Amino acid sequence: MNTRQMLGLIGSIVLFIGVFTPIASAPIFGDVDYFLHGKGDGVVILILAAISLVLVFKKKYKGLWFTGVGCWTVMAFTFIHFQMYKSDIINQLESKLAGDPYRGLVGMAIRSMHLQWGCALLIVGAGLVIASAAMKEENKINR
Repeated sequence: MNTRQMLGLIGSIVLFIGVFTPIASAPIFGDVDYFLHGKGDGVVILILAAISLVLVFKKKYKGLWFTGVGCWTVMAFTFIHFQMYKSDIINQLESKLAGDPYRGLVGMAIRSMHLQWGCALLIVGAGLVIASAAMKEENKINR
């Protein structure tokens, strides 16, 4: 197995694992994974990871551009959606809880929502898939 195949294989496996690791943490809900019982964007990542795995074994590395960039695009969409959702909740709570003595406590709980280490795993996995796509063939002789 060459380096290009190894990178693609490891990247695909890391994407599979990353979908089931904590990607966000919320005070009441605890850690949340990307799969969300089959309802989250993690399903798309799983499909792209499976396609990547097939492409690696068939040595169709150009297709890894699509799957790797597709994973990053889905993750970027999720990150933007997460930030917008968090901002909307904070704004709604500030208007609804105006004058409430517990407003600061609730606001602090919402602001403590943050991304977890699973995001880094997904980013690295997609990066490895893209690196596999970007590598030149090792067996080609340059003349």
